[in-house]
Amino acid sequence: MAKKKSPSLAIGRGEKLPVSKGAGLTAKGRACELCGINIGHMRSNARFCSREHKRITSDSKRNWSAEYQRNKESRQEQALKYYYADHEKSKMDQLLRQKSRLDKVAAYEAARRASKLQRTPVWLTDIDKERIQNEYQLAALQTKITGEPWHVDHIIPLQGKLVSGLHVPSNLRAMRGIDNISKNNNFEVA
Repeated sequence: MAKKKSPSLAIGRGEKLPVSKGAGLTAKGRACELCGINIGHMRSNARFCSREHKRITSDSKRNWSAEYQRNKESRQEQALKYYYADHEKSKMDQLLRQKSRLDKVAAYEAARRASKLQRTPVWLTDIDKERIQNEYQLAALQTKITGEPWHVDHIIPLQGKLVSGLHVPSNLRAMRGIDNISKNNNFEVA
Protein backbone atom coordinates (compact mmCIF):
# COMPACT_ATOMS: atom_id res chain seq x y z
CA MET A 1 0.00 0.00 0.00
CA ALA A 2 1.43 3.36 -1.07
CA LYS A 3 1.66 6.15 1.47
CA LYS A 4 -0.15 9.40 0.80
CA LYS A 5 2.21 12.27 0.31
CA SER A 6 1.63 15.17 2.64
CA PRO A 7 2.25 18.66 1.30
CA SER A 8 5.74 19.89 2.02
CA LEU A 9 6.02 22.81 4.42
CA ALA A 10 9.29 23.89 2.81
CA ILE A 11 7.62 25.40 -0.23
CA GLY A 12 9.88 28.42 -0.50
CA ARG A 13 9.56 31.63 -2.54
CA GLY A 14 6.33 32.63 -0.73
CA GLU A 15 3.87 30.22 -2.35
CA LYS A 16 0.68 29.76 -0.36
CA LEU A 17 0.27 26.75 1.90
CA PRO A 18 -2.81 24.56 1.58
CA VAL A 19 -5.83 25.95 3.42
CA SER A 20 -5.73 23.03 5.85
CA LYS A 21 -2.33 24.26 7.07
CA GLY A 22 -3.60 27.79 7.72
CA ALA A 23 -5.01 30.31 5.28
CA GLY A 24 -2.92 33.41 4.78
CA LEU A 25 0.31 31.70 5.83
CA THR A 26 3.20 30.81 3.56
CA ALA A 27 6.25 28.67 4.15
CA LYS A 28 8.18 31.82 4.95
CA GLY A 29 5.50 33.70 6.90
CA ARG A 30 2.31 35.62 6.10
CA ALA A 31 0.62 36.14 2.72
CA CYS A 32 -1.27 39.01 1.07
CA GLU A 33 -5.03 38.39 1.42
CA LEU A 34 -5.62 39.28 -2.21
CA CYS A 35 -2.78 37.73 -4.22
CA GLY A 36 -1.02 35.41 -1.75
CA ILE A 37 2.48 36.90 -2.07
CA ASN A 38 4.71 36.59 1.00
CA ILE A 39 4.46 39.68 3.23
CA GLY A 40 6.49 38.31 6.15
CA HIS A 41 8.98 41.18 5.81
CA MET A 42 6.30 43.85 6.33
CA ARG A 43 4.91 45.12 9.64
CA SER A 44 3.20 42.50 11.81
CA ASN A 45 -0.38 43.69 11.22
CA ALA A 46 -0.06 44.11 7.42
CA ARG A 47 -2.70 42.25 5.44
CA PHE A 48 -1.83 43.26 1.87
CA CYS A 49 1.34 43.52 -0.21
CA SER A 50 0.51 46.99 -1.60
CA ARG A 51 -1.76 49.97 -1.10
CA GLU A 52 -3.50 49.08 -4.36
CA HIS A 53 -4.56 45.68 -3.00
CA LYS A 54 -5.76 47.31 0.21
CA ARG A 55 -7.78 49.84 -1.81
CA ILE A 56 -9.38 47.07 -3.91
CA THR A 57 -10.61 45.21 -0.86
CA SER A 58 -11.52 48.26 1.20
CA ASP A 59 -14.99 48.01 2.71
CA SER A 60 -15.83 51.54 1.62
CA LYS A 61 -15.12 50.66 -2.02
CA ARG A 62 -17.01 47.36 -2.04
CA ASN A 63 -20.26 47.16 -3.93
CA TRP A 64 -22.37 45.54 -1.23
CA SER A 65 -25.57 45.40 -3.29
CA ALA A 66 -23.83 43.63 -6.19
CA GLU A 67 -22.31 41.08 -3.79
CA TYR A 68 -25.72 40.56 -2.20
CA GLN A 69 -27.36 39.97 -5.59
CA ARG A 70 -24.59 37.54 -6.63
CA ASN A 71 -25.07 35.45 -3.49
CA LYS A 72 -28.83 35.84 -3.11
CA GLU A 73 -29.93 32.77 -5.08
CA SER A 74 -27.46 30.40 -3.44
CA ARG A 75 -28.48 31.63 0.02
CA GLN A 76 -32.16 31.15 -0.84
CA GLU A 77 -31.51 27.62 -2.12
CA GLN A 78 -29.54 26.81 1.01
CA ALA A 79 -32.35 28.13 3.24
CA LEU A 80 -34.98 26.11 1.36
CA LYS A 81 -32.87 22.93 1.56
CA TYR A 82 -32.44 23.47 5.30
CA TYR A 83 -36.18 24.10 5.71
CA TYR A 84 -37.23 20.99 3.80
CA ALA A 85 -34.45 18.75 5.21
CA ASP A 86 -36.45 18.43 8.44
CA HIS A 87 -39.83 19.83 7.47
CA GLU A 88 -41.67 18.82 10.65
CA LYS A 89 -39.04 20.46 12.88
CA SER A 90 -39.18 23.61 10.75
CA LYS A 91 -42.96 23.71 11.06
CA MET A 92 -42.76 23.35 14.84
CA ASP A 93 -40.14 26.12 15.04
CA GLN A 94 -42.39 28.35 12.95
CA LEU A 95 -45.38 27.64 15.22
CA LEU A 96 -43.32 28.51 18.30
CA ARG A 97 -42.22 31.79 16.69
CA GLN A 98 -45.82 32.60 15.80
CA LYS A 99 -47.02 31.90 19.34
CA SER A 100 -44.36 34.19 20.76
CA ARG A 101 -45.63 37.13 18.68
CA LEU A 102 -49.37 36.59 18.27
CA ASP A 103 -50.14 40.28 17.77
CA LYS A 104 -47.91 40.58 14.71
CA VAL A 105 -49.14 37.30 13.23
CA ALA A 106 -52.78 38.35 13.71
CA ALA A 107 -52.11 41.70 12.02
CA TYR A 108 -50.38 39.98 9.08
CA GLU A 109 -53.18 37.45 8.64
CA ALA A 110 -55.84 40.17 8.77
CA ALA A 111 -53.99 42.18 6.11
CA ARG A 112 -53.61 39.06 3.94
CA ARG A 113 -57.33 38.22 4.22
CA ALA A 114 -58.32 41.81 3.40
CA SER A 115 -55.97 41.87 0.43
CA LYS A 116 -57.38 38.60 -0.87
CA LEU A 117 -60.93 39.86 -0.43
CA GLN A 118 -60.07 43.06 -2.30
CA ARG A 119 -58.69 41.00 -5.16
CA THR A 120 -61.62 38.57 -5.33
CA PRO A 121 -64.05 40.05 -7.84
CA VAL A 122 -67.78 40.13 -7.11
CA TRP A 123 -68.56 38.82 -10.58
CA LEU A 124 -67.22 35.32 -9.81
CA THR A 125 -69.84 32.65 -10.47
CA ASP A 126 -70.44 29.53 -8.41
CA ILE A 127 -68.58 27.54 -11.07
CA ASP A 128 -65.56 29.86 -10.71
CA LYS A 129 -65.61 29.44 -6.94
CA GLU A 130 -65.76 25.67 -7.39
CA ARG A 131 -62.78 25.78 -9.77
CA ILE A 132 -60.82 27.73 -7.12
CA GLN A 133 -61.74 25.10 -4.52
CA ASN A 134 -60.64 22.34 -6.95
CA GLU A 135 -57.19 23.96 -7.26
CA TYR A 136 -56.76 23.82 -3.48
CA GLN A 137 -57.97 20.20 -3.43
CA LEU A 138 -55.48 19.33 -6.18
CA ALA A 139 -52.64 20.86 -4.16
CA ALA A 140 -53.71 18.86 -1.08
CA LEU A 141 -53.89 15.66 -3.15
CA GLN A 142 -50.44 16.26 -4.67
CA THR A 143 -49.06 16.80 -1.15
CA LYS A 144 -50.48 13.42 -0.10
CA ILE A 145 -49.19 11.62 -3.19
CA THR A 146 -45.68 13.03 -3.36
CA GLY A 147 -45.07 13.52 0.36
CA GLU A 148 -43.78 17.05 -0.19
CA PRO A 149 -45.85 20.22 0.30
CA TRP A 150 -47.72 21.68 -2.66
CA HIS A 151 -49.18 25.20 -2.67
CA VAL A 152 -51.73 27.05 -4.74
CA ASP A 153 -49.80 29.79 -6.50
CA HIS A 154 -51.14 33.04 -7.85
CA ILE A 155 -49.45 33.32 -11.26
CA ILE A 156 -49.71 37.10 -11.09
CA PRO A 157 -49.09 37.80 -7.38
CA LEU A 158 -51.80 39.41 -5.29
CA GLN A 159 -49.32 41.87 -3.78
CA GLY A 160 -46.63 42.17 -6.44
CA LYS A 161 -44.32 45.17 -6.69
CA LEU A 162 -45.16 45.97 -10.32
CA VAL A 163 -48.48 44.18 -10.87
CA SER A 164 -51.32 42.86 -8.72
CA GLY A 165 -53.38 39.91 -9.86
CA LEU A 166 -56.85 38.74 -8.96
CA HIS A 167 -57.98 35.73 -6.94
CA VAL A 168 -59.67 34.04 -9.93
CA PRO A 169 -59.36 30.48 -11.33
CA SER A 170 -57.31 31.55 -14.35
CA ASN A 171 -54.67 33.08 -12.05
CA LEU A 172 -54.26 29.96 -9.88
CA ARG A 173 -52.12 26.86 -10.29
CA ALA A 174 -50.93 24.08 -8.02
CA MET A 175 -47.15 23.91 -7.72
CA ARG A 176 -44.47 22.47 -5.45
CA GLY A 177 -44.12 24.47 -2.24
CA ILE A 178 -40.35 24.86 -2.62
CA ASP A 179 -40.85 26.45 -6.06
CA ASN A 180 -43.67 28.69 -4.86
CA ILE A 181 -41.67 29.98 -1.89
CA SER A 182 -38.63 30.72 -4.06
CA LYS A 183 -40.88 32.57 -6.55
CA ASN A 184 -41.92 35.00 -3.80
CA ASN A 185 -43.97 37.96 -5.12
CA ASN A 186 -42.17 38.05 -8.45
CA PHE A 187 -43.80 38.01 -11.86
CA GLU A 188 -41.78 37.52 -15.02
CA VAL A 189 -43.23 38.59 -18.34
CA ALA A 190 -42.65 35.88 -20.93
